[in-house]
Amino acid sequence: MNAATRTAGTSSPRNRLGGLKQSASTFWNERNQRERRMLSLAAVVVVLGLIYALLIDPAMSGRADLEKRLPALRQQAAEVQALARQAASAPAAPANTAAPPAMTRESLETSLSRKGIKAQNLSVTGELAKAQFNGVSFAALVDWLTEMQGAPRISVLDANVEAQAQPDTVNATLTLRQQRGEAGR
Repeated sequence: MNAATRTAGTSSPRNRLGGLKQSASTFWNERNQRERRMLSLAAVVVVLGLIYALLIDPAMSGRADLEKRLPALRQQAAEVQALARQAASAPAAPANTAAPPAMTRESLETSLSRKGIKAQNLSVTGELAKAQFNGVSFAALVDWLTEMQGAPRISVLDANVEAQAQPDTVNATLTLRQQRGEAGR
């Protein structure tokens, strides 16, 4: 089997490229001077359009988008830096902080009554408490929970809150836990 027979059965990429080159050359030579100028101009326009669409427009629109977002990003960076400085300058918590007073039914009822909230059912077992509220103000409940996270170190383990038809009124069932000791177990 000789080389001509081998290449005739299979077309290699080099042969295909040569064939395309020959076809393009034939097509080009069949055109008159005016058609060649028009085809060249059309090719230049297509290439310029592709360059604009693929390179220039995405870069320009990305730059415009970044220019719009940059002030907000700078503001956020300044806020983060201010918070970091504030955290760094905050006094360290003493190592031996006193444990908060134990959570009792009476202490919870007293703090609830200061906020104008009445629990339907309140039970305290060790460092856990379960409270059920019907028709209470959501804002007052959230305010009370925020207060409880402070000195008494009471956090919410489980919450089931259902909105009622009247604005700012909810039914809620909360499971609370008091964190004891310095590790906040």
